[in-house]
Amino acid sequence: MQPSLSDSLRERKKAQVRADLERATLELALERDLDDVTVDEICARVPVSHRTFFNYFDSKEDALFDIRRAWGDPAWIARRLADAYQGSVVAALVDTLFTASLPDEQDAELREARMLIAARHSGLLRRRLGRFDDLRSGLVSAVAAFLSDIASDDGTPAPSADGTDADARAELLVVACIAAIRIAVREWADAGGTGSAADVADRAVAITRSVAPFVR
Repeated sequence: MQPSLSDSLRERKKAQVRADLERATLELALERDLDDVTVDEICARVPVSHRTFFNYFDSKEDALFDIRRAWGDPAWIARRLADAYQGSVVAALVDTLFTASLPDEQDAELREARMLIAARHSGLLRRRLGRFDDLRSGLVSAVAAFLSDIASDDGTPAPSADGTDADARAELLVVACIAAIRIAVREWADAGGTGSAADVADRAVAITRSVAPFVR
């Protein structure tokens, strides 16, 4: 059944509120240290209520790096992986975790701003990737299912009957991608922040493939 016009408008409004909260958090974090920024200040800049903020994000760090509760939802992650997949599982997962398939220039600017803040404050990047660790079970189960779905085309060995092999391979891939993104962003920062988000994502893909050669 096609969504009604009112449902579509409601979803677009929610997406706009989320984007406004992300941008307000980024702007304030660029102005001063995130530890000095309050949720009340973020809400005032949009403006929305304190309650509205927590309908979208669990913390200002989650708003800064667009960490959503949906990261714990395997079905949502599976859709993101399928949208990003263009023949490389590693690239699709890095895209899902880092690049996020942001389609327009404005969103690309937000991504660059996130990288700049992460470069200035390495602890924030660790906290971001730590949140992915918190939501790892949803990520792993989605990646395991995705690997199984494309196994015949990918040339990867079929998982064992009880799924243990698939889960183990998926967890290794998730952990490797998270670590590779951390390394790629650190290298980007050490080099003076030159290069684009796409360059950092490509580097993360290369690092992941070097330690997880079982999947392309």
